[in-house]
Amino acid sequence: MAAATLVASGCASAPPHVDGTFLQPWRSHEALSAEDWRQRLGLMRELGCRELVVQWTGLYGAANDWMLPPALLTLLFDEAARQGVGIRLGLPYDERWWTTLAAPQPGALQAFLDQTRERSLAAMRSDPWSRHAAFLGWYLPYEIDQYNWAAPERRRMLCAWLQTLAAEPTRRGQSRLAVSTFFSRLQTTGSLDGLWAEILDVAPLRPMLQDGVGVAGMGNYAGLEPLRRLLRQRGVAFDLIVELFEQLPPEPGRPEAFRARAATMQRVRAQLAVAHSYGAEHVLAYAFDPWLQGDTPEARQLLQDWRNSL
Repeated sequence: MAAATLVASGCASAPPHVDGTFLQPWRSHEALSAEDWRQRLGLMRELGCRELVVQWTGLYGAANDWMLPPALLTLLFDEAARQGVGIRLGLPYDERWWTTLAAPQPGALQAFLDQTRERSLAAMRSDPWSRHAAFLGWYLPYEIDQYNWAAPERRRMLCAWLQTLAAEPTRRGQSRLAVSTFFSRLQTTGSLDGLWAEILDVAPLRPMLQDGVGVAGMGNYAGLEPLRRLLRQRGVAFDLIVELFEQLPPEPGRPEAFRARAATMQRVRAQLAVAHSYGAEHVLAYAFDPWLQGDTPEARQLLQDWRNSL
């Protein structure tokens, strides 16, 4: 079903609902109190969410490595369990991902994949959180698009990397490893559904489809449609990520700096009209923090409108 038809079939007056949201943790989150986290998870429950995807447990590969303190993760998991929220936990993230994909040096990508594979496997094998009652599974915090993996030799490297990583949760009796994917607007000979057909032949994963509306608008659903169709045909459970932001033009002199503001409720409703007929097992918002819980006029307005719509 095309995106336009999905929009038409959605009910504009239905209360907004998502099944979960993401948390992209930074050092600043260490300053939040236990009461702050109770309120944040309480807002999730108020809006109907039952799943929190913690995007990563730490950052490395840049100037200053940083890992989420164990005490903070304990607080998150315990409070989530108390409020009936499950956590899908992101593995450590190497911040050189995008620069490595663009690197011209032969062997740079394979070396990067080898290093991240070993660190991710070590985390899955030693981390205590997978035994917590609130644990839902692992999330691999590396986004996959069709542009960067068009070359056959690159696809072979990617598939081998994902095959090894996906096997670890299966071996331990856990839910499938989840990974985000998006449709790149950059011109390429590769296709997103073709890439995922190869991946799924060797790696049992849980794809999370980013709707891309925050950057590309509602028309981006058309780019995702072949992948959606493939997943439905194969019976692969997947999630849809609804972006709650609107990208803004860059500031003068800073073309690479990302700028955005919270979307309007009208646009979010249009996304959810698609999402609720999309065939995804879960619809996840990206993200309550900061686009619904942030201290900006747009975020406050979106939260107010969302609450008024319930």
